[in-house]
Amino acid sequence: MRQLTLLLLRHAEAEAARPGVDDIDRPLSERGRTEALDAADCMSAAELRVDTVLVSPALRTRETAIIVAAELDIADDLQFEPALYLGDPVQLLAPLQRCPVSAQTVLMVGHNPALSALAQQFMGGRQHIEMRPAGLCRIDFEHDSWRQVRTETAIAFAVLR
Repeated sequence: MRQLTLLLLRHAEAEAARPGVDDIDRPLSERGRTEALDAADCMSAAELRVDTVLVSPALRTRETAIIVAAELDIADDLQFEPALYLGDPVQLLAPLQRCPVSAQTVLMVGHNPALSALAQQFMGGRQHIEMRPAGLCRIDFEHDSWRQVRTETAIAFAVLR
């Protein structure tokens, strides 16, 4: 068994909805860009090294992931996963379980309410979790592969931001 780490990152603050702009196309606000940099600083301070990045195809999540990846010198091979946009917690697990065995730490950049619901399930439902924009959680597992990860198999949980 080895330790696997999942980082859940909610996208940073997006611009308000505007007529004629689809939800999926809403960009980050100026504040959101700063929040994404703060999340990257938090990951750096925690000495987290990311091997794989799973990202919702929405513009605000892509921008958040690109800012974080650039700050942390993560390879720019971001994996865009349609299930992360408006999916439910069960749907969010599918792309995670397909991650390569070689990946020790996976960063998932997504949306509420699904990301908060997933975080709450990893906590065993013991407390309510509402991830704020650019909120970051760390969940650890002891498994040989990501295929074995289930919400009930988390061994540690921490809100980092």
